[in-house]
Amino acid sequence: MSKVVVLNYQNDHDYNLVGLHTSLEDYRLAFFLNSNLNIQLKRNADDLDFYDGHAQFALYTYDCSKDFITWSLIANKYNYVSKDLTSTNLFSEQYQTSVLIPEKKQVDYFLKIEADMHMPKLETILSTINNIKNILTSYSINPQTLKSRDFLIF
Repeated sequence: MSKVVVLNYQNDHDYNLVGLHTSLEDYRLAFFLNSNLNIQLKRNADDLDFYDGHAQFALYTYDCSKDFITWSLIANKYNYVSKDLTSTNLFSEQYQTSVLIPEKKQVDYFLKIEADMHMPKLETILSTINNIKNILTSYSINPQTLKSRDFLIF
C-alpha cells in the first residue's frame, strides 16, 4: 500500500527589494549607487539568462563581508532586435523588450538587499537613492506580492 507524503514548503523571501525608475544605463546606475551608498557593485561575468537565451538581464553584485549584506542590482528590461526572415520589406528588424518580472513592467531595475545579521534601514537607503540626480523614483516592493519572485533567487 502506497503512502502519500505532502510537503508543506514555503519559500521565505528574507530580503528587501527596491524598484528603481531611471533612464540611466546599468553601468552608470551602478556607479551612482556605489558612490552614494558606499558599496562596490561589480558586473557579474554571467548575466541572468532566461527565456532560452533570448533575454540576458544585467546583474551587478556586492558581498559586504563586514556587515554580511549582499547587494544585487538586476535589470528588469532587456532590449533586443528580432529579425523577420519571411518579410521582404525594408524594415524587417523589430525592436522588442523582454521583462524579468512582468508584474512590474514599469520598473527599470531592482535592488535586492539580503542580510544575514541585521538589515540596513530601508528608509535611509530609499532617501539616499531618491537624492541621486538621474533616478526618477525608488520604492520598496514586497516580494510576496510578485508571482515571478522566483526569478530573483540566484
